[in-house]
Amino acid sequence: MIEITFEKDDAILKFPKQLIASDYVQEFLERLRLEEIAEKSEISDQQTWELSEQLKKEWWQKNKEKFLKKD
Repeated sequence: MIEITFEKDDAILKFPKQLIASDYVQEFLERLRLEEIAEKSEISDQQTWELSEQLKKEWWQKNKEKFLKKD
């Protein structure tokens, strides 16, 4: 069961810890933080595109073995 509540300026999300790996949650929260920073930035669309491509490339290099490993 997933529960979302809001208190003042905070959103509180509760879910069973078996539902999602803690590493994934940490990466998700980091992405939210980066998106918040990007919204405040005066970066151009082209710079944003280039940065996103670089991040995807780095992510793939870090995680490709998880997706490509053969059982």
